[in-house]
Amino acid sequence: MQQVKLLKVGVAALILGLGALASGTAAADEVDKWDGQWHFDATIYGWVPFIYSTVNIPAIAGGGTQTIETQPSQYLKYVKTGALFDGSIQKGDWGLWTDLVFLNLGTTVTHTREIGLPDGDPLLPVNRTIDTALRAAIWTVAPTYTVVHNDSGSLDVMAGLRYSSFRLSLAYEFTAPPTNLMVGGGFWPTRDSTDGLIGAKGRLNLSSDGKWYLPYLLDFADGNKNWQWEAFLGAGYHFHWGDVTLGVRNLEYMASDNQPVFSKLRFTGPIFGASFHW
Repeated sequence: MQQVKLLKVGVAALILGLGALASGTAAADEVDKWDGQWHFDATIYGWVPFIYSTVNIPAIAGGGTQTIETQPSQYLKYVKTGALFDGSIQKGDWGLWTDLVFLNLGTTVTHTREIGLPDGDPLLPVNRTIDTALRAAIWTVAPTYTVVHNDSGSLDVMAGLRYSSFRLSLAYEFTAPPTNLMVGGGFWPTRDSTDGLIGAKGRLNLSSDGKWYLPYLLDFADGNKNWQWEAFLGAGYHFHWGDVTLGVRNLEYMASDNQPVFSKLRFTGPIFGASFHW
């Protein structure tokens, strides 16, 4: 099964990371996050993913499944609201990490067509209005524990919760202004779930002074009727005020039932962020 294969890959990556980090010595960082005092991190980032959705179409709309690829150039102009935030607090080896992704897309298309009436009557204008929207809210909260931190980098393991809410909507309406004729309909499938999560995150230092490094994250979340996984890999540079990172992030949500809503939703694309530490 795909879930088992991915889990094996994740465990193998975790073991390799432990082996690589365990070979180093104690890290000398500008800010020692493991000095027993409270430390805080806040990251503001931009993420421009390709969106891949596989939708189970309701029987009333024809049935079947359809996979849609949406490129950033196709949806950025339709962004109504959005929020991206990553933050953590830490004291000693224990910490708490949170991440929020919120995206609200929507567009309305209106078209008017004139229909000829019998007996040479004037043309009848018919207005067609179609509203489409996608709303995604993903909030992760996970306690963390530092397994290793040294000159090679750091590795934190975590176990927590991820709340996911997705809503796709398609609504249509036909009206003929000179008359009282109005026909409309649509469907608004929604999925909400709170899943248990396990994973690991950290960094591998690429330079002796720790300025250049490789940040990474891998986690798996499982729920009653769905499961999901996330991975991030990038490159970062440390300044006296914080860090700048650039990488690729993948977040995939898969449903295990056949309800009339999307069965898979994947976000994959470049991510850029600035982190502040105090």
